[in-house]
Amino acid sequence: MNKDTEAINNFLAWLLQEPDPAITAPSGEISSQMTGSDQSGAVGLQTPYIDPLDSEETDDPLSDFMESGSLPFEEVSLFKPGENPAVQDRFYSLLKHRLRAEIEQKPPRFPWETETCDYDSERSEQAVPDKVPQFWAAQLQSLNLPVPMSDSLLTQLFDQCQTVMQLSLREGEKLIQVVKDLFPGQSDTLNQLAGLVLASPNRSGAAQPQTGFPSHYDQATPAQQMALSLLAARTILDATTLRLSAAQPLIDRPWQTAAGLLRLSAEYQPQENRIRVQAHLPCQGRLSFRSSLAEAIAQTDCAGQLDVSLSHLEPNQSYLLSVWLETDRPPIEFAVCPVTEEV
Repeated sequence: MNKDTEAINNFLAWLLQEPDPAITAPSGEISSQMTGSDQSGAVGLQTPYIDPLDSEETDDPLSDFMESGSLPFEEVSLFKPGENPAVQDRFYSLLKHRLRAEIEQKPPRFPWETETCDYDSERSEQAVPDKVPQFWAAQLQSLNLPVPMSDSLLTQLFDQCQTVMQLSLREGEKLIQVVKDLFPGQSDTLNQLAGLVLASPNRSGAAQPQTGFPSHYDQATPAQQMALSLLAARTILDATTLRLSAAQPLIDRPWQTAAGLLRLSAEYQPQENRIRVQAHLPCQGRLSFRSSLAEAIAQTDCAGQLDVSLSHLEPNQSYLLSVWLETDRPPIEFAVCPVTEEV
């Protein structure tokens, strides 16, 4: 009994002592600097400093309780019935404080590390929004969506739309491909909702409040989020697709960027099966307009106008138009489609 009491008292003394700022070795190692008296003067132990939580060989009743499995850790009590519960609360508070101070001053290492590394997790978490291509954020937020969505979600949908743009898939299959990673294991539901989304008319003009939808995407139910994601994917694909026909041979498409307004004008000449694209760039950039047989390229070192064209195009096929703005950014890609009147 005396042995258990002494071990508990030593454990509480360890919790109450102030952490030594001179300790820099990772927790789990025994510091040779602690073999003497505590420099802070809080506690003066005669034995070497050993972390009771790290040591597996110490004859400690706490370790016996936890390793035996007879009681859950949450139910282990060092106090007799009838004693003040505030003492137990104070114990856990001290334990939490001590462990936090220990980890901050002696950060643990991975087995493959030879020295302690500062990964700066807070800065890494804050850097996640920087990965969002804010260069296109203004245009994405101006899309005519049923409800507002976050920049990060719109960017993820936009990136997926850019990926599937040139895939040989039907429109409904493209929509499902865009959003499937957001809703794993929901392929059947997405198939049904995609059919409903395609059956609904294209949204045009100013955004109007939608009956049955919440005020923001984050407040929607899972089924509503699936439908909203499919609607957003369809809107993005429509915004990045230039459909030309004999009845509509000219299309003008503005696109807001962080560098200024990008404006695209496409002209279809059905008699020659030819499409000419004129781009007004807000800064230096490059155009690439390509088919399976040819590619037209134009570039400029400053803001200005570029022209590219392709001939001998097949109706009802998509041709990729890539626009680079500034040299260190990925392009934005548009699908240019000459269509027949029947489509």
